Amino acid sequence: MKTKLKVGRKNISSQFILLIVVFFVMFTIGSVMLINDQKNIAETFDEKRQELMKKEKLVIAIKTDLNSAFLQARGYIAFGEQDMYQQAISRKEPLQQHIDELFLSADEKDQVMIRNLDYFVNSYFTETMPKFKDVYDKQGIEGIKKNQDRKEATAGIEKVQEDLNEYQQQLSDEINIAYMVASKDINQSQWFFIGLLGFSLLVLIVLTRILLKQVGKPLNELAYVASEIANGKDLSYELDEKREDEIGVLSKAFYKMVVSLQANEQELLAQNEELTAQQDELHSQQDELQNALDKMKEREHELEARNNFIDELTNSLKKQEVLDNIVKNMRNVMKVDHGFIALLTEQGHASIGLSEHAMAQALTYINSYVAILKEEHQPVVIKRQCEQSEQLHHEKELYVYDVVVPVVSSTGELIACMCYSRYANDFSENDLDTFSALSKQVALTLEKINIYEESEHDRLLSQDVLNSIKEGIQLVDASGKVLQVNTNICEIFGSQHSKTVLNSPLDEWTKQISERVDNSEELLAFINDTIDMSKNRQSTVMYRVNIAGSNRVIQVYSEYVYRNRQRFGVLFVHRDITKEFEVDQMKSEFVSTVSHELRTPLASVLGFTELMLNKTLRPERQTKYLNTIYQEAQRLTALINDFLDVQKMESGTQTYHKNYVDLVPILKQVVNVQQINAGKHTFDIITSSENLVVFGDEDKLIQLFNNLIHNAVKYSPDGGNVQIKVLAEHDKVYIAIKDEGIGIPEEAINKLFTKFYRVDNSDMRKIGGTGLGLSIVKEIVKSHQGEIKVDSEWKKGSTFTISLPLMTTHSVEQLDQEKEEGKRSIIIIEDDKSLASLLQVELKESGFYVRHFDRGEAAIEAIQANPPEAIVLDIMLHEHEMNGWDILKTLKDDPNTEHIPIFISSALDEKNKGMEFGAYAYLVKPYQPSKLTNTILQMIVEKNEGNGEILVPRSDTE
Repeated sequence: MKTKLKVGRKNISSQFILLIVVFFVMFTIGSVMLINDQKNIAETFDEKRQELMKKEKLVIAIKTDLNSAFLQARGYIAFGEQDMYQQAISRKEPLQQHIDELFLSADEKDQVMIRNLDYFVNSYFTETMPKFKDVYDKQGIEGIKKNQDRKEATAGIEKVQEDLNEYQQQLSDEINIAYMVASKDINQSQWFFIGLLGFSLLVLIVLTRILLKQVGKPLNELAYVASEIANGKDLSYELDEKREDEIGVLSKAFYKMVVSLQANEQELLAQNEELTAQQDELHSQQDELQNALDKMKEREHELEARNNFIDELTNSLKKQEVLDNIVKNMRNVMKVDHGFIALLTEQGHASIGLSEHAMAQALTYINSYVAILKEEHQPVVIKRQCEQSEQLHHEKELYVYDVVVPVVSSTGELIACMCYSRYANDFSENDLDTFSALSKQVALTLEKINIYEESEHDRLLSQDVLNSIKEGIQLVDASGKVLQVNTNICEIFGSQHSKTVLNSPLDEWTKQISERVDNSEELLAFINDTIDMSKNRQSTVMYRVNIAGSNRVIQVYSEYVYRNRQRFGVLFVHRDITKEFEVDQMKSEFVSTVSHELRTPLASVLGFTELMLNKTLRPERQTKYLNTIYQEAQRLTALINDFLDVQKMESGTQTYHKNYVDLVPILKQVVNVQQINAGKHTFDIITSSENLVVFGDEDKLIQLFNNLIHNAVKYSPDGGNVQIKVLAEHDKVYIAIKDEGIGIPEEAINKLFTKFYRVDNSDMRKIGGTGLGLSIVKEIVKSHQGEIKVDSEWKKGSTFTISLPLMTTHSVEQLDQEKEEGKRSIIIIEDDKSLASLLQVELKESGFYVRHFDRGEAAIEAIQANPPEAIVLDIMLHEHEMNGWDILKTLKDDPNTEHIPIFISSALDEKNKGMEFGAYAYLVKPYQPSKLTNTILQMIVEKNEGNGEILVPRSDTE
């Protein structure tokens, strides 16, 4: 009987063990499925993201290269810089590489767009850019504006940019969709696991209940029978002979117990104790199930914390805010005590639980692990003993565990490091896996922020380009709302910042303009007609506006802007034409003035000539008339000479024959001439020395002083004293010409040296003049490396002060002595015979011995045989022979000739290259021959003088 009872217990236990095993098998299978499913989802999402990120980077690179090419091409059209055009052309090769790479990774749907892009890039670089360059080179910016293909080219550019933007947005949307799908799949797998766990628990509970029912019900029946029997009742008991488990054995035993109750009483008690133990075991198993359920809830909380972590990463585009969110949420997710994140590719970090001093030490501490992280791309755990400041009130030794986590970009670059610490508790393998997974999310977020910052940089660059344009640019949509402006248009609007103008509706910004513009009705009509696409609209309109306290004349024209062949806006260009307008007014005024100035002497000449032809006059009368005709003819000649001088100075063909000139005799000569026709005036010449020598053209200096002293007389109609004061200070001589005339209004002084300008008042009009004299004076002063300024007070007179470089006595005597001993030798290497002849004449007149060669080999032989004082070298020589660069390199590589100064004279503007090769100076054709003479003389003085005295001051262009 004892053996049967033992077998019965084994059968019941096996059933319970089987239930537990089934539950844990189902739980394990569900966990494995959950882990594998989430791993597969993460791998699929990562592969999809890598592919889309690669495409997105290629699209961004293509957009950047295209925008760079467009901006450089437009910069060439705007500024005429050849380097900009070459830089634009150079973008083709990287563009083609990016397009080919994008085509290989794109699907069939996107390959159509990429083929169109490839066709556009090829046609733009091989056809459009050369075509517009040719138009610009031949016709200038006006040719570009008039070219009929410009709008089509612009529409093509905008179409490509729009397609790229849409494709980039499509890629970004696909990344977001892939992320949402992955998140959804992960959530579904988690819910599936929770459902599986719930189903397992339900099955376990049901089976447990069935098992308990199978055990409890017979026991209750037995207990009832036993109670009745104990009470002395007669009760029939049906024995289930088919039941073979413990209950069946118990029933059989109980049946025998009924027969012999007293004999089996102790055995029945033992059976009762065994059932109690089994019940305790069931309670223990129930507790284990509750613990498993608690762990599941804890896991659910962890997943919720990770989801919150990911959400906060994607909610901001501010890098520092994201870094702060990373350390804050990482502390909650990973249960760490403190930590930080530091960017490696740029400045930036965030910490939690660390002081500034501790953070500085941590940044130094992390550098020792950067090399390891770059190689392994895996978290590193460090166990260390707590420092005294970290132990606080603890007396025993404590240990802290630091984990250093790399943040790796999609390209494999280590862009940041995270370091977190725990006291006492080490990091498990599961913790490290979690750190790795979260670091990938951090890397993705940082890369998205970098892409946003690059995009923002491009937007600001485009705005900076617009702001650099001198015209006011204003883009409005079809309804008239302002879409984009530059800083110049904001000045016209009277706004301090573009944000106050952007998105302004038509009524608002036109009201701002009307409040500042004089002829606002005409301007507003032009704007409204343009926006409404009126067929009768004007092509341009001019208006006046007050900007920074001065009245400006603005010309505005418009161009329609198209996208996908649909007009979406209008571009208004506001161009400041104040100077052109004033010049036109001055020219008109000049025509009337010149007409008067020419007609007056001509009338006298014709009148007196007619008298002499038609009447018989006495000899003294004839002489008087002839003198009058002669004086009027001289007046006409002087006027024509002024015109010719201005034309030569503007074209750069005015020649100067410079030598050493003493200023005092020149001034006395000019005063003597002026005194003849200035009966009401007295002249005083005050000099600090009688020997004031300058290097200049004597005739031009006489013309300069004649104009100024004549003006002093002419604009002092009531007479007075004209004072000429000459003063030498250091290396300059100052000539001040002061009169007691009508003076100059303060507002006219800045425009006084402008061609054709005359002060607009009645006193000046009575005096007359063409307005050319002072402009000629300024050009002469400038060509002598001098300066001129004016001090004047209305109705009290004016003072014109000229400063010129003063020659030192030592420099003049030394150079004169060298000229007497022998002429200095100069070699000219130039294949243009006309220019070479001109330079030879100029240098020979300056006292040099000049030799000319048109081929490099012959010139080098002559230089090596008889080295000259200096060499004038052209770059572009005969084809298929040595050019100027070859000659320059050969001479500088030879120790016998490397010391000879070389002056490059070329039409190529490559000054930096020439200076790098060792040239002394670089002159760009065309230039005045006297400039070459001055430069060579300057070199000679610098070589011979060790005290720093300068014979010929350098011009601004040298």
